[in-house]
Amino acid sequence: MDGNDNRHFVPKISFSNFSTRITQFSEQSKTSCSNWFTWICNMSCCECLDNHTAVQSTPNALNRSTSSTSMNRMEQKIRKELRYFFMNPCQKYKTRKRKPYKLAVQIVKIALVTLQLIIFGGNNQDLVGFMDDNVRVFERILLQNSSDLFSKQSVYCQINNIQKQFAFLKNTSVGTFGYSMPGLNIEDSKAVSDQLTQCNQYGNPSVICIDEYTHFDADFDGQSFHFDFREKGRFCYVLQPWNITMNLVEDNSSIYLCNGSSLTLPFERFIRLQMYLGLRTVRMNPHGYHQADCYNVTITVTFNNKEHSGIVSQNLDTKFLLSHCPSKEKRKDTGLQSRIALLLFMDCVIVAICILSILLCSRSLLRGQRLRRTFEKFYKKRFDKKLNWWNKWVFVNGWYFLIIVSDILTITGSVIKIVIQMEWKGVINYDACSLCLGVGCLFVWVGVLRYAGFFHQYNILVLTLKKALPHVLRFMVCASLLYLGFLFCGWVVLGPYHQKFRTTVVTSEALFSLINGDDMYMTFEEMSRKSKVAWVFSQV
Repeated sequence: MDGNDNRHFVPKISFSNFSTRITQFSEQSKTSCSNWFTWICNMSCCECLDNHTAVQSTPNALNRSTSSTSMNRMEQKIRKELRYFFMNPCQKYKTRKRKPYKLAVQIVKIALVTLQLIIFGGNNQDLVGFMDDNVRVFERILLQNSSDLFSKQSVYCQINNIQKQFAFLKNTSVGTFGYSMPGLNIEDSKAVSDQLTQCNQYGNPSVICIDEYTHFDADFDGQSFHFDFREKGRFCYVLQPWNITMNLVEDNSSIYLCNGSSLTLPFERFIRLQMYLGLRTVRMNPHGYHQADCYNVTITVTFNNKEHSGIVSQNLDTKFLLSHCPSKEKRKDTGLQSRIALLLFMDCVIVAICILSILLCSRSLLRGQRLRRTFEKFYKKRFDKKLNWWNKWVFVNGWYFLIIVSDILTITGSVIKIVIQMEWKGVINYDACSLCLGVGCLFVWVGVLRYAGFFHQYNILVLTLKKALPHVLRFMVCASLLYLGFLFCGWVVLGPYHQKFRTTVVTSEALFSLINGDDMYMTFEEMSRKSKVAWVFSQV
């Protein structure tokens, strides 16, 4: 090259080392989904520049140099963003002095949510105990500890006796009870209201509803039997109020209605009979949300003849509905009102903190997806490849989803708790509130493991779960095949002769107990010996 071309010499950029690294990364990225992260965080662009060599300056060379320089700048920027994105809060604070707001929010939230759960749990236990005691009273007085009925006379006697005992319940029971309209569904309420109008009866009646087959024709002497199980009917009747002059117990062949007529049960078509009774009670609770809570109680006594096996089983169920206590307006306790206001304030603070936590976690998730899209464009432009599905999931933090779910459950449970404390009328959703608050608190405590994992001394559990979980899942898949085989076999063979194998759920519980070595003697001892084949099979 002659001396006139000396003016075209510029510093040369050597990309041999850079190309070698790209080739190595492209080969390794096929087998490892984290190589791109290691490469983008550790590779230095300075290693790709050689300022002591030069090339001949041409328009194409200048364009390639400018393009490579912009690409290196983009690479350096993305590398910094990735490195910062995958830092823990302590590293971010040391790098940019960024305060760990999400960590602080989680610490405050876990303290308040746990305190809220303890307060609610104590009150919930007291309420459940109050309801269980009332159910025991109703079963003792109304059913008198009888369970199964075998004759028609016993069915009539039991229905009339329940009506009699219910009429005197207010005076005979040591509890505080009054009478109210039982809670019925819309169709039953409409039928009952029409009968009350015809009978000119108002107040708090007792109601029975009968489910039966509408088309049934049986002549067992002539050995003819026909019915259509798809055609069923439901008929509701208002019972005649109990009167001291009535002698219903002596007449055990019919049921007296409010219109003066009597009802005879069609036992051949009779499927189920439900008897509805309404009560009003008050719960004294000076240490709860309120000093007294009033409830409307609907008692449902069910006589089940679905199987037509000659035995009519009976069951008592209750439903408590919160109602307004007028006496509370006459007497107000300043300390009680302050306690209620403090609990409501704490619930509102928890809801606000959970909303803030959702916003912070959602922002982090959106930032991760925005960085993923930017890196995908760079990866496509640099290597002419697309990120696979597993590589994309690296930018999604599952801990944030867990925290968001826990916040949603906590907000739902807190709202239900506020509704209960405000004494809004309706069904007592203590079970729904307990479920939301309990699962939400569980997820909050589990979410704290994410922050404990940032320290190597406390990261043993997380690392163990990550390593062992895939192997445990494979083992569970294989073990479940054996378990299901024994489950269905035991249910079919031993179910008719053993109480612990009557249903698949009960069979699963029994097998799980036997695997752990619990209650083995009683399980074998209670096996019926009616079938020698089944007994020998159970012993083997």
